[in-house]
Amino acid sequence: MGKDGSGRDAAFAEFVRTKQAALVRFAWLVSSGSYAHAEDLVQEALIRLYGRWSDVNDPEAYARTVIGRLNISVWRKLRHETLRSTPVDRAELDRRLDGLGGDGTLIRAVRALPPRQRLVIVLRYWCDYGDEQIAETAGCAQATVRSLAYRGLTRLREVWPQTTTQSITGRTS
Repeated sequence: MGKDGSGRDAAFAEFVRTKQAALVRFAWLVSSGSYAHAEDLVQEALIRLYGRWSDVNDPEAYARTVIGRLNISVWRKLRHETLRSTPVDRAELDRRLDGLGGDGTLIRAVRALPPRQRLVIVLRYWCDYGDEQIAETAGCAQATVRSLAYRGLTRLREVWPQTTTQSITGRTS
């Protein structure tokens, strides 16, 4: 491979080295699946990103878009099937939630949201995306983004009454 190919590979390898952990955390929050499922989503997103590496202006945003859309696609396929429930390793889940701060109640509440609401909430409050970016990532209209965010926050407030924008983001506006 020539000079351009090795430089491209080095840039991609550096991106993976610096962003993979954050992408896995994002995928885990968005997917509400196992940590292994989140890693699978990231792996697929990185494979797709590598194929378009030269054409992508914001690789992290591209990877998040792929992760979000893959997760919704997987969820749509699985909701029509009857799945055998696998036991959840509660100790592992609690350990991961503790690493995010607090008692994990808010994270559990977010992960219990329907996939599209969860995606919008995570993109808006954890990733600081605006409506336009979220709409592009989720593949929907901006009005749909606002509706999903409203319904997601309403549901979070039902489950976790002290939920406010400040408690989700950890900062004041």
